[in-house]
Amino acid sequence: MKKSMASVLLAAFLALALSAQVPSQQPQPPKPEDILKNLVLVEKPQAVPDNVKAGFETITAKDALAMLAYLSSDLLEGRETATRGYQLAAEYAASLFALWKLKPAGDQPGGGMFAMGMFGGGRRSPRPARPEKGYLQELAIREVTGSATDVNVEIRSGGLTRTRGFQSGVDYMGMYAAADSVSAPVVFAGYGIVEKDLAWDEFKNVDIKGKIVMVLTEAPGKDNPESPFQKKKELKDKYFPAGPAMFMRRMGGFNKNQEITKLGAAAILQVQSSIKDADSYKSLAGPRPVDDERPIINEPRRQMSLPGVTQRMPWEGSPVITISHEMANAILQGAGQKIEDLQKKIDTTLKPASMDLPGTRLSIAMTSKTSLVRSANVVGFIEGSDPKLKDEVVVVGAHLDHLGKRGDYIFNGADDNGSGSVGVMALARAFAENPAKPKRTVVFALWTGEEEGLLGSRYYVMNPPFPMDKTVAYLNMDMIGRPYTEENLAMMARMMNIRTDGEAFKKVKVPNFLPVSFSAGAGLGEAIRNADQSVGLDIYLRESSGAMDRSMGGSDHSSFASAKVPWVFVITSMHEDYHQTSDSVDKVNGEMMAKIARLIYLAAYSIADK
Repeated sequence: MKKSMASVLLAAFLALALSAQVPSQQPQPPKPEDILKNLVLVEKPQAVPDNVKAGFETITAKDALAMLAYLSSDLLEGRETATRGYQLAAEYAASLFALWKLKPAGDQPGGGMFAMGMFGGGRRSPRPARPEKGYLQELAIREVTGSATDVNVEIRSGGLTRTRGFQSGVDYMGMYAAADSVSAPVVFAGYGIVEKDLAWDEFKNVDIKGKIVMVLTEAPGKDNPESPFQKKKELKDKYFPAGPAMFMRRMGGFNKNQEITKLGAAAILQVQSSIKDADSYKSLAGPRPVDDERPIINEPRRQMSLPGVTQRMPWEGSPVITISHEMANAILQGAGQKIEDLQKKIDTTLKPASMDLPGTRLSIAMTSKTSLVRSANVVGFIEGSDPKLKDEVVVVGAHLDHLGKRGDYIFNGADDNGSGSVGVMALARAFAENPAKPKRTVVFALWTGEEEGLLGSRYYVMNPPFPMDKTVAYLNMDMIGRPYTEENLAMMARMMNIRTDGEAFKKVKVPNFLPVSFSAGAGLGEAIRNADQSVGLDIYLRESSGAMDRSMGGSDHSSFASAKVPWVFVITSMHEDYHQTSDSVDKVNGEMMAKIARLIYLAAYSIADK
C-alpha cells in the first residue's frame, strides 16, 4: 500500500482501537504526572512466581506461530462466520481444548466431531457415551439475502404535491442501522452541534424528536483559523478527526450521529461539508497513486444479526445515510434553500441556521429477505480450586472469525484476529498444564460473528453458561501480533493528546509498547501492572470511565460491558494489512504475541485467585 493510503487507514484504526472515552466528551490532555503514572516501564523483568511458572513457560512464540499458521491458512478460507472455513477453525480449537482436558461449556453436541464420526464405531470400537456438553455454543443467525431501499421526498406547497425518488449509490450511500423504515418531516440542523462552552446549540430553536434530521459533517469554519472550532485543539480534534468518520461506528470516541440520536431523531441525513470530499470521481481520479497489488472487491459484505434481538448496542442508533449535495438541495427546495448557501451562511456568521422544512416529508422504506444460518462460539473452562469461589468466573476471549473470501481472494486474518484467538488457546493450555489452579473458574471463549456486530459474544452474554452476575472480569485480545512503529506511536499519542517528547516517554521502547484499556473500579489496571513486572512490556494504562457510555471501544468486551462486567482490552498497532488479503502469518511477530499472552495469563490468574 502506498504511504498516503496507509496513513489514512492507520489513523482510522488507531481511532477505533484507542477509543476509551465518554462519547460526548473529547479526551482532555493528560497531565505529565498522569502520563508517568499510567506508564508501566520494567527495566528488568522479575522472576515468575512459582505458583504460575509452569503455565507461563508453556506460552512460546514457536507454538503460537504454529497454531496461527493453521488458523490463517487458505484451507480455512478466511474463517467467515457461518462458513465451512469458520467451522474448521472452531473444530480445531475445540479439539485442542479437549486435548488439554478443559471442561466443555457449550451445548450438548449435535454435530461437529460426533456427527462426523471422528470417534469411530462398529463392533470392536463402540461409540463413546454422548457427553452432556460439547465445546461449541451454537447460535442461529439471521442473514439478509436480499434487500432494497426506497427513498422518496414529498414536498407540499401551494396546494401542490411534488414527489421525487432517489437512487442508492448515486444520490445516497449506506444505511448504518438495523433495517428500518421511516417516514417523517425533515429538519435542517446545520452541523448538528451542541457546545455549551461556545453557547452554540443548533437544536435550540427546532424540535427534532421523531423527525428526519439533515446535518453537515464536521463543524463550521474548516478552513477558517478564526472559527472557534479551529482555535481550540480539543474541538478541532473532536470535529475534524484524523480518521475517516465511517470508522467511528464501533468506537468509544465522539460520534455526532449518536448525540443526535439521543435527542430523538428518527433518521439522519448527513451531507459532506465539502463537495470535494463527496465527489466520487475526484476521489478516484485524484493524484493518489493506484496500487495494483490491492484486489478490487465488488461483492458486498454479508449482513447478519441475532434473531429477536431488538436492544441496540451503544454504537447503534437511528438510521444514517450519507446524501449528495444534489439530493440535499432537492429536499431543501420546498424551503427555497440550497445546502451550499446554508453552509456558507453558518461558516461566515458563525451562528446556527437551523430550520424546519414546512411541507417536506422524507420516506425511507427498506425491504429485505432473510434466512437463518448457524455458527458457534467455542467455550471451555478450568474449574476453580476454592469450594465457594469456584462459582465465580473470569472469562478470557477473542473473536475467531474474519472476513472470509471474495471471489478468488482470501482474507486470511492472521493478525485480525488469528493472533488473539491463538492467545486464548495459549492461555487455555497454560492454565490446564499449570499444577496450581486459581480459586475462581476461568472460562476460555472464541467468538463467532465479531466482524458482523459482536454476534457471538452478545449471544453468550444473553445465554451464559455461567451466570453473568458471577462473572467478575472479562479479558479481551484483538490483534496482538503487530508491534508499534515510531509513526504509529506518534499518531496514537496525538489521538490521545499525549506528548511523547517529554521525559515520561523517553524510556519507552517503541516495538515493546502496548496500550491497555480497562474499566474503572475493579482493580484491573493494577492486575496488569503487577503482571507486567514478570513480562516487561512498555504499557500505557488507559482507564475507561464507565460501562455503558460507549467507553469500551469496539471489540467483544463491549458485550460484557453492556452486562456491567469489568473488562480489559489489549490490542497492538494498526498496519496497512488491516482487513486486507495481505494480513498473513509471515508478518506477525510471534514474540509480541507470546509476551501479550503471558501478560494476560498472569493478570487473569491473579484476578481469578484473589
